[in-house]
Amino acid sequence: TGRIMTSPDLNSYHPDLIIEQAKNGWRIVRLNRPKSLHALDESIVSALLKVFEHFHEDDSVKAIWFDSTTPKAFCAGGDVRKLRQLVINNEVDTANKFFEQEYALDLLLHNYAKPIVVWGEGYVMGGGLGLFMAAPFRLVTPYSRLAMPEINIGLYPDVGGSRFLADRGQIGLFTGLTGSIMTSAGAFSIGWATHICEAQRDNVLQKVLSVDWNHYPAGAFRAIDDTLNSLHRPVASGPLQNSIDVIHSVCRGQNFEYDYQAIIGLSDASSDWLRQASENLQKGSPSTAAITWLLWQWGKQGHAWDEVFALESQISDWKIRHPDFVEGVRARLVDKDLSPEWKSAEKITLKDILSDCAPVTTIDSWNALLRQYGVVA
Repeated sequence: TGRIMTSPDLNSYHPDLIIEQAKNGWRIVRLNRPKSLHALDESIVSALLKVFEHFHEDDSVKAIWFDSTTPKAFCAGGDVRKLRQLVINNEVDTANKFFEQEYALDLLLHNYAKPIVVWGEGYVMGGGLGLFMAAPFRLVTPYSRLAMPEINIGLYPDVGGSRFLADRGQIGLFTGLTGSIMTSAGAFSIGWATHICEAQRDNVLQKVLSVDWNHYPAGAFRAIDDTLNSLHRPVASGPLQNSIDVIHSVCRGQNFEYDYQAIIGLSDASSDWLRQASENLQKGSPSTAAITWLLWQWGKQGHAWDEVFALESQISDWKIRHPDFVEGVRARLVDKDLSPEWKSAEKITLKDILSDCAPVTTIDSWNALLRQYGVVA
C-alpha cells in the first residue's frame, strides 16, 4: 500500500495558488495572480516547491497538470520590479533567496519522477519559461508567446537557460541575445513545446484526466504522450522557421563581436521579426549580451542541471548588483521611458564590457571560459 502524505490542505500553500485533487490520481496546480500575469516572487516559488515536493512523495499522486487561471499568460516571469527594489534597498541577500528558491523548484521539476503537463497559453517568459522547460509535457496554443526577454531589462536568460538555450544551438543563442518572441510554431519546431493544441484548455484537460492508466503497462509517461499526440495539431511555419538561414549566418557562436554586429546589421531585414530582434539587441544591455553569449558557450559543454543552477545562482548574484539591472528594470517597467542608460564600454568586446567587473565564480569550468575569452587574466 502506498504512502499518502498528510500534506497541508491543498489550498493552504499560498493565497495565489489554486490546487485541486482531480480524478485518476491527477492534481491540478494553478497560478492565480492575473494582474501581474502570474509573476513569480519568493513566496510563490517557495510554496510551489513545497507543493511539488509533497506530490512527489505522495503515492496517491500519479500526474500533475500545471497552468494558470487566465489564458493571457501561463507566467510572464519573475517579479523583477520587486527584485530591483530589494537591490536598491541593499537587500541583495533577500533578492538572492528568490533565485535560490526558484532554481530549487526548477531543478526539482527537471528531475521529477512523475509526469507534469504544463498548459503554456499566452505569455510564457523568463521565469515562466524556466518552469515550462522543466516539464516533460509542454503544451502551447495558437495564442502562446514564448521568450527569454532579459536583454531588455539587463538581467540574463537564467532559470536553466544556460543549458536549454545551448541545447538548441545557434537558434538558442540568437533567442537569448535578442529576446525574440516565439509563436507556437517556432516553439514546437525547436522543441521548446512538445505539443500544439487548438482545442480549448478544459477539453484538453478532460482528455488527460481521463487517461486509462491500465491500458499502459509501459507507464504514465507513455499514456500521457499518446493522449497528447492525438490532440496535437501542426500549424503553418512562423517567423522563426522562415528566418532559420539568416539566424545561422548572423549568429555563428564563434566570435562575440561578429555575432553582435551581424545581428544588429539586420535592422533593414525584410521581416519584422528579424528587425525587432536587431532592435532588441541594439537597445539592450551590453553586459547581458556578453554574459548570455558566454553562458551559451559554457552550456554547450554539457552540464548536469544541478551544476547549471549552481552557476546561475552565482551569476544572478553578480548580475543584479551590476548597474544595468536596476537601470534596465527602471527604464522598461518603472518609469517606462524605454531609454536605459547602460554601463558603457569603449568597444563592444567581451573584455571591454566585463573586465572591470568580471563574474568570477567558484565553478572552475566557468572561470576557465572567462580566461579563454580574455575576460580575466
